[in-house]
Amino acid sequence: MPETEDQRQQQVLDELKGKNVAHYSVMLAAYINARVDANKAIFGFSSTGIGLLIAIANKLQSLCTFIKVIYIGALVAFFVAACSTLFVHIRNAKVIESYIRNEGNEKSMDFKLNTWKYVNYISFAIALALSLVFTIVGIF
Repeated sequence: MPETEDQRQQQVLDELKGKNVAHYSVMLAAYINARVDANKAIFGFSSTGIGLLIAIANKLQSLCTFIKVIYIGALVAFFVAACSTLFVHIRNAKVIESYIRNEGNEKSMDFKLNTWKYVNYISFAIALALSLVFTIVGIF
């Protein structure tokens, strides 16, 4: 039995819907994976930074107070970056669950997630900058 023009157009539209949903799903998964990978990298680098700074703690006795303050600042900033990464993961899970269930106040959840995300990025940047200053001044 030959298809009518309306049936053929409906079939084409259904195929297009399926392709759009598949494309959106792939793009969303790629976006989430990129965000998670960035957070994993920050967590790994922050943990490594904490370990390296603790490993050289015995060298601090011969350095001046200013350098010790920079050292403590870098250590605290790496710790805040590592902890905020964990909070970002927790908030991500809660936001995704809320979207799936269609419940909760999405704006307040997004605000909390964005707040932790920026705390994460800024504290990691501060830790890197302080570590760089500590290293440069410690060499001289």
